[in-house]
Amino acid sequence: MKKAVTTLILSSFVLFMVNCSPKVGVEVTKGPVPTAEQIRSEFSASQLEQGKMIWQSNCNKCHKLFEPGSRTPEKWNSILMRMIPKAKLNLNDAKLVRAYLIANSQES
Repeated sequence: MKKAVTTLILSSFVLFMVNCSPKVGVEVTKGPVPTAEQIRSEFSASQLEQGKMIWQSNCNKCHKLFEPGSRTPEKWNSILMRMIPKAKLNLNDAKLVRAYLIANSQES
């Protein structure tokens, strides 16, 4: 009985921590999707290059990379909402990857 109670308490704690953790994918992709021009005015060339490097080194681990120009900003935003948590990117890295992909995306 004691073991069952301990397991239940530990499981509840883990579920609580998972649900209370920040949702980086949602945080980064919420709100209106910026245009490529807006991204280029907000992020420097070196930040966009950082985003490219993070994207290449993290996303390529699990699947082939699609060219940034193969998707619209809205489509990239939708994809990133799902993929950022899977890649376990922190908030800053996620913002840089999103900026790189949108800056180089196809026109909407």
